[in-house]
Amino acid sequence: MTNSSTELLRIGVVAGSHGLRGELKLRGEDPDFSVLQEHDELLIQVTGSAPLACRIVRRSTVRGNLVVKLTGFDNVEAVQGLIGAAVLVEVNRLPALPQGAYYWHQLRGLRAIDKQDGDLGALSNLFTTAAHDIYVINGRYGEVLIPAVPQFITKIDLAAGQILFDLPEGLVSKPDDL
Repeated sequence: MTNSSTELLRIGVVAGSHGLRGELKLRGEDPDFSVLQEHDELLIQVTGSAPLACRIVRRSTVRGNLVVKLTGFDNVEAVQGLIGAAVLVEVNRLPALPQGAYYWHQLRGLRAIDKQDGDLGALSNLFTTAAHDIYVINGRYGEVLIPAVPQFITKIDLAAGQILFDLPEGLVSKPDDL
């Protein structure tokens, strides 16, 4: 059961059922969705209801979706009402990360400050490429894409709500560059 003061993080949605034995297809909506590969519990919240704590007994991946078998759901009829529900995790139960690594929910909304150009805007999105993650910053220069590599990041300060960059000349397009 969850404590009402526990912070919950929405990381996905129940996309549908899978098979006849009550398995669910979960689709990620957040880069932190991968924690469910190792997490044994999740919360499912149908709109208008309190979150329901569920234990994962089995998991697999099918066509990009995580398929889970939850304790207490043994047939397709039992899970039909869960389709479209939010998939949540308790923030305080997320696995600890190594020093210098962060969950996306910790970074979302941080002010992006560049050594040369100053305040670039807020970190609004993140996507992954084959080489590295890309931060999407929205602000006074429009949308700025910054590779999330150690060469560009000088400091992440969660307490101050900012991420400091030292970006190479030309990475941030300015109106007079067009």
